[in-house]
Amino acid sequence: MGAVSRSIIAAVGMYLLSFNPALGQQTRPGGTVTSTTPKPSRGPANAPSVPQQPVFYAGKVLLDTGTAPPASVAILRLCNGQGRRVTFTAADGSFSFMVGDRASDALQDASDSSRGFGPESQFSRNTIAIDGQPTTQSQIADCELRAELAGYSSTSIRLDPSMNNSIVGIIMLHSRTRKADGMVTVASLEVPAKARKEFEKGSEQLEKGNYVESEKSLRKAIEQYPKFAEAWSRMGDLEQRRRNADEARKCYESAIAADPNLPIPYLRLAFLEVAAQDWDKTLKLTDKVISLTPTEFPLAYYFNSIAELNLNRLDKAESSALKAESLDKQHMEPRVELLLASIYATKSSFALAAEHYRAYIKLVPDGLLTERAKTDLAKIEAMAKSQPPPAPQPVK
Repeated sequence: MGAVSRSIIAAVGMYLLSFNPALGQQTRPGGTVTSTTPKPSRGPANAPSVPQQPVFYAGKVLLDTGTAPPASVAILRLCNGQGRRVTFTAADGSFSFMVGDRASDALQDASDSSRGFGPESQFSRNTIAIDGQPTTQSQIADCELRAELAGYSSTSIRLDPSMNNSIVGIIMLHSRTRKADGMVTVASLEVPAKARKEFEKGSEQLEKGNYVESEKSLRKAIEQYPKFAEAWSRMGDLEQRRRNADEARKCYESAIAADPNLPIPYLRLAFLEVAAQDWDKTLKLTDKVISLTPTEFPLAYYFNSIAELNLNRLDKAESSALKAESLDKQHMEPRVELLLASIYATKSSFALAAEHYRAYIKLVPDGLLTERAKTDLAKIEAMAKSQPPPAPQPVK
């Protein structure tokens, strides 16, 4: 393995270990939190002025069965491939929020701790600026709303800048946790109402960063219904945010025991095994996620590829990384480009490695790994130029 590939593998590994999937953020050594997504660019200098009035939106989230979701649901506003959480649903699935109100936006920014998995992955603020100042219209131009709830995929509603004080309609959630026989899992439907209410409170407090109150509510939910898989999984998220890996692992294992068809706990455990560098367990867990939901969690393929690369199974690592890249339409995990660059550098496919370095730098122009990627890109480009061209294939 060449010096360049070893260098970037070490870099990816270092920052992977500092990445908290429950928070969807990365931390520099010393604890400074930073995002891996590009900062919004300034708009054109001659951009027209636009009105600054706040815009109010309201809608509802329902399961495809026509019932309200089993837990509080985060509402995400995605603009130009990036997103931020704007509110949570009430018990009946209804929600409302305002764009362009300074106090409201500041509150959302302060509480934003988006997740880092699959469609629930690594969201960050993204407001387009005119002359450096975000505008109400720019905050909803090219934007859509989605709902986020573990175990479900969401439809989306496109926001039109002309939609003032609008009822946006219904966002539908479709279950993606299915039993082996194809039947939708009913485990969450068996949860008593009181336990579900405590779970919703605990989840809300967790997102606000109030760990003490979150733990109280989640433990009450589990006491009232010990087989509450989602509550166990959220307890794991809580312990992971506290950086208690051993306790988080126990909680995720309890979630799996309660409902073996819920993919999120397997994925959370896979991250812990990557951090522990247990590649065999990583493969086993990611294979399970992929068998349950083959297309919903790009991060499962990403972790799978890391494990295969460390086991020196380059073709399998390449296949999984390419699958992660193809599924991650919104580039929630741009480090997959560094992973592919590392794989191709190891295979001496320097031109391909250079393409993926460039892709990462374009996606993350000022991230933690960007300068290292630029340095390695220069080395790889030099190696690609010195590499003899491939032999011509015989004409058949």
